[in-house]
Parts: sequence; C-alpha cells; structure tokens
Amino acid sequence: MLTRLFPITGLLLLLITSSLFAQDEFQTLRVDDIQIVGNNKTRDAVILRELHVTPPCDVELADLEQIQNRLSNLFIFNRVQVGVLEVENKNILQIEVTETWYLYPVPILFLNDREWDRLSYGFKLTHYNFRGMNEKLNLGGWLGFNPSFFLSYRNPWFGGNSKFILGASFFGKRTFNRFADIAGEGFEDRQLGGSLTFGKRLTLQNSLQLSLGIRRIEFPDERVQYSVSGTDTDIFPTAALTFSSDHRDLREYPRSGYFARYSIIRGGFTENQADFWRFAFDNRAYLPLHSRLSIAGRNLLVLNQGDQPSYNTTFIGFGERIRGYFDRRFPAQNMMLQNVEMRFSLLPVQYFSWKDAPILPELFQDMKFGISMGLHMDSGTVWERRNEFAFENFYTGYGAGLHLHLPHILLLRIDHTWSDQGVGEWLIEGGVSF
Repeated sequence: MLTRLFPITGLLLLLITSSLFAQDEFQTLRVDDIQIVGNNKTRDAVILRELHVTPPCDVELADLEQIQNRLSNLFIFNRVQVGVLEVENKNILQIEVTETWYLYPVPILFLNDREWDRLSYGFKLTHYNFRGMNEKLNLGGWLGFNPSFFLSYRNPWFGGNSKFILGASFFGKRTFNRFADIAGEGFEDRQLGGSLTFGKRLTLQNSLQLSLGIRRIEFPDERVQYSVSGTDTDIFPTAALTFSSDHRDLREYPRSGYFARYSIIRGGFTENQADFWRFAFDNRAYLPLHSRLSIAGRNLLVLNQGDQPSYNTTFIGFGERIRGYFDRRFPAQNMMLQNVEMRFSLLPVQYFSWKDAPILPELFQDMKFGISMGLHMDSGTVWERRNEFAFENFYTGYGAGLHLHLPHILLLRIDHTWSDQGVGEWLIEGGVSF
C-alpha cells in the first residue's frame, strides 16, 4: 500500500524541495531611498513593514517581485507596481499602489459546503482597511441556509516591532447538523459563541497563534441524543495553537513557493463537554515550470483522538471536497486529502481603468482580467481504524477547467471533472482550489 502512495507523496516532497532551492539570478542594483505613491488612506507603516529590505541596500529583480507580491497579498490594493527610478544621482525604490474603496455595505451571497442548494444571502458592513492599518472590521448577517449574525475584528500586526496579532469575534446562528444530515436525520441546532485570538509574527512569513473559543449549542428536544451532555444544551470550549509558514508568491493564485499550517486543537475541558484532541497538517507547494506554467501539490492530514461531537465532526465532503465525488460526504475519525493541479496562463492578467466612473471611482481603477487553465487530480480517504487506511479506500477524481481572474472576485473557476468510476460533473466555484 505504501509503495502505491509514494508517487503522490514523492511528488509533494519534490515540489517542496524545488521551491526551497530554486532561485533565479538577477543583476544587483543599489537603492538609496523609498518613495510610496497612491496610498491616500493606507498608512506608510502598513507598506513598509511588509518589506524585507531597508535602503540603502542592494536589491535584485527578485526582491522587487517579492515586494510587489507581498503587498498584493494584503488584499487592500487593486494593483501594486514596484520599480527603481534614478533621481538626482540616487536610485529610488518606488512603490505605487492603487487603493480600492474600503468602507461600504456589501451584499452577502455564498454557498455553504460548496453546494448550490445551500445558498445564504444577506448584508454586511465591512471595513477592509480600518484606520488605514489593514485592520478588518465586519458586522452583518444572512438568511437562507444556516442563518447567522456576526461581529468580527482582526489586526494582523500591532505593537510595532513586537509584531503581535489580535482577533475577536462574536456570532449567533442556526446550523444544519452535518452528522445528522449524513444519517438522514437532518435538523438545525442553535449556536451562540465567540473567540479570541492572540498571536505573533515570528518573521515576515511565519506566525504563531493561540485561539480560544466557546460555543453554546442548543438541540431540539427530539434530537437530544446528538448532544454530549445528555441535555438539550452543550457548552463547547476549544483551544487551538497554530503555526503557519507562508512563502507563496500570490495567495489568490499561487504559482511558486510553499505554504504550511500545523494546528493542535483541544476540545472540551470538563466531564459534560466534548473530549478530544485534533491534529491538522496542511502542506502545499508550487513549482513554476515556465513563465506561464506551474504545478501545485497539497497534502492535508487530520488526526483525531477521542470522541468528536456531532457538531464538530471531521468530513471530506463539506468544506474539503474531492472533485469527482463532489456530492459525496465521508465522515470519519481521521482523513487525508491530496491534490495536484497544473496551472497554465492563457491570457496573462491585464488591468483596465474607468477614469470617469460616476460613483465610487476607486472601484473601477486598475481592474484586473485574465484567463488561466487548470488540470487537476484530487484523491482522499477517511478511516476509523488503522487497517482501513489502504490504497483501495482512496477516492480519486480528475479533470480540467477555466480559471477567470476577475476584479473584486479574485478568481472564478469552471471545472469539469470525472470520478475514478467514470462519472462526470460540472463545478462552478469562487477562489483558488488550494
């Protein structure tokens, strides 16, 4: 069995090592100062703290590309352009950004569990760049599937050189119980809860975060058997420690670099609460083969120890899916998911502006458009006992699709995929697959 798995895991290791050691050589250029243009609302500090160079210093073309990518990954600019200008016998590193509109009411329309018959719709008031410091503030709610309300705040960097991270959230919702849905006894439970996150950026790429959360889950009288406490109400506290290392070029559509996220989660602390440990390992790597061609690989492993509550069960088939088995749901104690995708740029991203837009002109400046194509293969399995982890228990799908780079959407994917049983299906989703 292990030898049958080596082609996939071996490819992942190859992608990681290639991303680590593959470097291009560029001519070195001395820069004496930095000039930032276009940040009318964003403070200079938000931009400067993302730079890995401090003039006067020597830079290569690869450094300029890294600066541009890191600022694009903040998702608060429509476009970022970086270059070196010669002014009065000095080389100036110029960073030009095109800001978008940051504070506005936003209609909410999304799919739950990536299913079209689980549509949610609503409204939120969002500030994507609160105080000009890249802080995120959200207030809103939605109806339809899993009706909810929420309030959240996140500060990705405070404390200056201490580089602390802070987040807080509060929510209430009615949630369709996934475990009961699999058993054909679907019902809604009512949840009220919140979380507090505190972390630190260890470097520009690495961070460590501790999240504490608590939920109150109320069950219908006829579904008390799904509770842990044996009553119609469960209290579910959690603590999660997460390490992340992000070396991707562009998060919205990575083509080079690697990403790793490792989490240890503890659920429940008293006798009448859920009692389990969860360990999650998410490794991704991206290898450019050509200026327009790259290959991406991912391995996701989730292991659980103890009994999971019905409202926090591990699944393949909701948020994490196997294309080709998109409508299948696989609950289990443990899961592994592997993905390989080849990405080819058909029309490189270009930018268009509507200079005289009558309203909210920031929304219509440097709007991007591009077309890429992807070939993919997904494979995964779930298991309770060790002997169930076998090659014949893996479910695999493969296919191809068009990836549309659109303004304010980031990416729209239209895929056609087949299962290893030969059954085909069309998929339309927003965002990159991984």
